[in-house]
Amino acid sequence: MYSNCEEVELTLNGKSLGTKPHPADDAARVWTVPFEAGTIRAIGKNKGKIVATHELRTAGKPAKLVLAADRGSLAPDWDDVVYVTASVVDDNGVLVPGADPLVAFRTTGPGVIAAVDSADNASHEPFHASERHAFQGQCLAIVKASGAGRIAVTASAPGLAAATVNIEARGKQ
Repeated sequence: MYSNCEEVELTLNGKSLGTKPHPADDAARVWTVPFEAGTIRAIGKNKGKIVATHELRTAGKPAKLVLAADRGSLAPDWDDVVYVTASVVDDNGVLVPGADPLVAFRTTGPGVIAAVDSADNASHEPFHASERHAFQGQCLAIVKASGAGRIAVTASAPGLAAATVNIEARGKQ
């Protein structure tokens, strides 16, 4: 594990796996951890005070999509867009990194799907489309406004609960 903290403690399901000091050569700190479902947490400390934490949780089966827009409004200009990320999560809201369903995006209101992507450099799927396979549990739609009003963006995938996010398209400024 890389960290610029003076020391890092690793815990697995609340049990400490030990603390390691900052290596003089800035190398990674390494723990041997047998797999156990649950939560692994890194706690970074400087002078004994917690200054950073990061946690990972074991994902269950894909259950639903969650949408997040990078902002809540846009103008109906040719160069104004909103990025809507679709994440495949389990029943507890944990991202399922191995999930790769085909996610279909649609809009209602004065908006269109301008493009889709997933960050999968090996994908040959077109960008100018309304659906995309998730990569590492996520994909996104790039939304443009065609007028003023509320745009509802909905994402759906087979076997998963769909999700909707609203974006406000304001008039030209």
